[in-house]
Amino acid sequence: MMLARQKAMLATVVAISLIITLTTVAYIAAADRVGREHLAPQISQAFADLIQIELTQQRDDMVLRSVIERMTQHYQISEVALYNPHNQRLLHSYNHDHNPGLPPQLTDSYQQPWLKLYRINRQSDSNLSETFTLAIVSQVSLPSFFLLDTVTTSLFVVSFSALIVFLLYLTIRKWQRQPYRELLAEVHKHNHKNNDKSAGEKSNKDEPIHIQTQDPDIQPLVHALNDLFWLRDQRHLHLKSAHQQAESARLRATRLSDETRMMNDNLAKEVSVRRGIEVQLKNTQLLLDSILNAMPSAIFALDKQLRVVQCNQQAGFWLQTDSSQLIGRPLYQLIPELEQQPLLTHSDTRRTKDDHNKIERVQLNNLTPAIIADVQLFLMENDQQAHYVIRIDDISQRQRMEEIMVQTEKMMSVGGLAAGMAHEINNPLGAMLQNLQNIRRRLLTDLPANQRIADELGLEPQQIASYAQRRDIDKLLDNIQDAGERAARIIRSMLQFARNDHLQKSWVNVRELVDTTLTIAATDVDLKQSQLHKQVADNLPDVYCVPSEIEQVLLNLIKNAQQAIDKQTQFSTEQTVSSDIRIHASLNEEYVCIAVEDNGPGIPAEVAAHIFEPFYTTKDVGEGTGLGLSVSYFIITAHHQGKLIYQPLENAEQSSGSRFEIQLPL
Repeated sequence: MMLARQKAMLATVVAISLIITLTTVAYIAAADRVGREHLAPQISQAFADLIQIELTQQRDDMVLRSVIERMTQHYQISEVALYNPHNQRLLHSYNHDHNPGLPPQLTDSYQQPWLKLYRINRQSDSNLSETFTLAIVSQVSLPSFFLLDTVTTSLFVVSFSALIVFLLYLTIRKWQRQPYRELLAEVHKHNHKNNDKSAGEKSNKDEPIHIQTQDPDIQPLVHALNDLFWLRDQRHLHLKSAHQQAESARLRATRLSDETRMMNDNLAKEVSVRRGIEVQLKNTQLLLDSILNAMPSAIFALDKQLRVVQCNQQAGFWLQTDSSQLIGRPLYQLIPELEQQPLLTHSDTRRTKDDHNKIERVQLNNLTPAIIADVQLFLMENDQQAHYVIRIDDISQRQRMEEIMVQTEKMMSVGGLAAGMAHEINNPLGAMLQNLQNIRRRLLTDLPANQRIADELGLEPQQIASYAQRRDIDKLLDNIQDAGERAARIIRSMLQFARNDHLQKSWVNVRELVDTTLTIAATDVDLKQSQLHKQVADNLPDVYCVPSEIEQVLLNLIKNAQQAIDKQTQFSTEQTVSSDIRIHASLNEEYVCIAVEDNGPGIPAEVAAHIFEPFYTTKDVGEGTGLGLSVSYFIITAHHQGKLIYQPLENAEQSSGSRFEIQLPL
């Protein structure tokens, strides 16, 4: 960036250059105007007079041509032509820097810039006056040498003026800088004095600088410098005081920084501990939530107004609502059945932990599914939002299990009674069969004792035999014997079925296993109307099993088939549906297969997926426990490492039915 004095010098040089340039331009313009308005017409007139003289003196053409050519050598004459009285060009000359423009035949209408026509009279030999025309084209523009000389002179003047201005600038600059140099020297002298004093005495206070001058031009500057030095001294004092304060503050800040660092370390440790506690609390909360959600019971935390404060997922599942949406709702609005129970009322505020806080076997139909539940109340001792906790336990399966256990106890008692009765019946039945055999021997055989008694009575043994034969006494005795032996077989099968021999496996013939099951089924009142058919393949290998358990499974499948057919008959529009239950035994690779088929309605696909689950039943209440197929499945798979498979039965012979197949490994 240029300084002010440099700008002033440059402005002066530019102003002088502009003045000289304007002067030169004005000079050239004046010279051009003088040449156009005065010199060119006068020179043309002088040349015309000269030609007039030459013609008057009767010069020849060579002389005139020489005169005309010399005329065109003048810088202000571009072209000259002499025309005879008939306006025909006689002589013609032009400057080589000019293009000729005068025509050979001059007309009155011919016009050209800066063209002057002069009429020249000459006496001919016959003393006749002839008028010639001299055409002169003037060069009105200034010649180049004039312009070059003028510009060169102007540049010289400008350069010389600039040099003079520069020298003048240096001189004035020197004059101007002298007071400032003296002022600067005075300032340096005071600074050196203060520096020497500070180095020697190490004083905390510098001597103030005060400058004096007699030059009126720089007195304002001196006053301003004195004020500036005073301000500097004051600022220096303030800075020194501020430096001392800053140093003291730095020390305090260092001390505070150390304390803050220690506090931050302690705070970081505390934050770390609190984070650990928060993580532990969060994990504990998640663990408690997981424990509550994992429980099969519904748990409600209630406030004093019996509104839900918190609940687990099982509660939401039973109420078919997300557990978070149950918060704030009254418990009795969600489960109206509890309002009828004396467990808890709105005015119950004096309940203690020793009170009876449990009700059992409550039917809750508002839940999905409807359940039988035990409801237990817990009182929270701490003063917090949750005042009560209620736990609802589903005891539907437990109640079913209790009923099954009662029924099992009954069946065990009946089984024990049946076993005792079977033993008691076996004794007279054995006596009957033995006495029947004795009657047959004493009536229909030729024993010596029979012959001797007949002789004593006067009877013929042949007559007695004929009488018995004609009266079919032997057939009646056969019927009595068959009935007694059949009763003995039934009692023997029942005793074997009731015997607790589930750990006593043995090799059993499959045909005998099926026959024993059918024998037991024939004594069942519910199976009296059943048509039982068996088809056992020949040469089946024996299977290693517990006979009573396999008989139990087969008998259970036969009873289920008959119950399905009876239910179909009950809801059928026809009068009766014939019962047809078939038992097949065959060999299939590594298994002996025993299948039970029926002509019942079959099992729907949505039900078939759950038939082996415990307590799952489609029978009416009181008719089934839902354990028959699950126990059978357990006996076959767990006790015998086999398979129990259900298959829907659809073929050309019948349109519906069920098939259960038992596969026992070889």
